[in-house]
This record gives sequence, structure tokens and C-alpha cells, in this order.
Amino acid sequence: MFPSSSKVKLNAAGMSPESSMLLPEREVANEEERVLLACLVEIYSPTSSTPSEQTLRCFAPDVLYSSPRGEVLVGHSGLNKLQSSFHGSAAGRSITHRLLSTPETLPAGSLLVDQIVGGHAEGEVLAVGAVRSLIVLKRRAGDGLVCSMSEEEGHRRATAPLAVRAASASNFHSPTDNMLSPCTSKLNLAKKKHHTKAKPISLFGPQNGAAGAAAAAGGRMQVRSLGGAGERMSSMEM
Repeated sequence: MFPSSSKVKLNAAGMSPESSMLLPEREVANEEERVLLACLVEIYSPTSSTPSEQTLRCFAPDVLYSSPRGEVLVGHSGLNKLQSSFHGSAAGRSITHRLLSTPETLPAGSLLVDQIVGGHAEGEVLAVGAVRSLIVLKRRAGDGLVCSMSEEEGHRRATAPLAVRAASASNFHSPTDNMLSPCTSKLNLAKKKHHTKAKPISLFGPQNGAAGAAAAAGGRMQVRSLGGAGERMSSMEM
């Protein structure tokens, strides 16, 4: 229904932000949806800091909440933390919840809510200073409890904070980081053999130190002995 490019990062509704913002508003279909919507309104209420027991009963004990910053809260304690933080940040601001038509790409029973804090929206036009978010509730097939809840500011896919991503990238360590490949090992072994192999001594090159002087003296003695033998042989021939 809403084609999107493969390069566009899809949100929790499986749509591009521009497409999900244009989803039509719909009426509550049954009593279960009415109760869930009331629970959602209470969690995001700027006048209450903790959800009631009745509200928590609509959520699974291990419910996962994904924030617009990529943080994940688990369980009812996570919902308490969510409501407490929202109560402090949205105090004194108006909040509007619009129940949207659920696309076919989501599981049955899912709810899409367009939340607008501090203003109103007409289509894609948002009032100045207002924050528009997409909230997606997914329920378990057996008992209908909410097992997953995501919030995406601007209907855009949640991303982790830059500091968290940078720290994760710098701290990444693989078990193979300190391992050498077979080619590198053979190359290092060849270099070691080359440096430890005995080097030939030059017979006619310059000599240094006592060894050089001894070699030079030995050479002169050998020349003299050869010279003397040559003279004796010449006298015998005559």
C-alpha cells in the first residue's frame, strides 16, 4: 500500500516515517483495545509517576520496551522507570493519542498509536515545539498481554546513542585478533633464519681489529715463503 525504497530505514510498523504518519486514524474495535489504549494513556500521563496495578496487568512480566534512543527496559520495573522519566520531562504539556490503522505487515492484535506531546499535527505538519512519536504495541497470541512496546520519535527507527555506539566499536575484541595467519608465521620464520644464519667472511676485504691484523700478517708470511721457494728453484735449474 505504501511502497518504500530499500535504502529507507523502516520503523517498527515496517513502514517509512512518511508513510506511517499518513496512516488514517481509526476507532477502537473492542473492549480489549479500549483498555490497552487507556493503559497507554496512563503510562504517558504527565500527572502520574507510577502505573497502577490494573495497568501493569495488561503487560507481560517480561515485556520489552525500546526507547527512541535505543535503550531497552525489561519488565514492569522498566515501565515504572518509563513513566517516572516521562512524568518529569512532559510535565505541563498536552498529550494526544491517535489510534492508527494497523498495516498487514504486523501480527494480529498489534496496536499503532500516534503520540503527540505539546501540540497537534495535521498530516505531516507538526506544531512548533511538539514531539510526534510512533508507539507500537505487540501482544502475545495466547493471553493477549503486551509483550513488546516500542517508541520511535518522528516515526523513525530508534538508534543507540552516539556515545554508546562509539564505545561498543572501540571495545570490540575478537579472539582471533592475536592469531597469526599461516603466511605471516612462515614469513616471520624465514626472516629469523636469515638473521641467524652464519655470514661468510670476506678474504680480500678490509679487516678490522686484531683478527684483521693477524690475517694480514699471515698473508705476508705466506707470500715470503712462496718467494723464497721460487728463488731456490731458479738456482737449481741454473
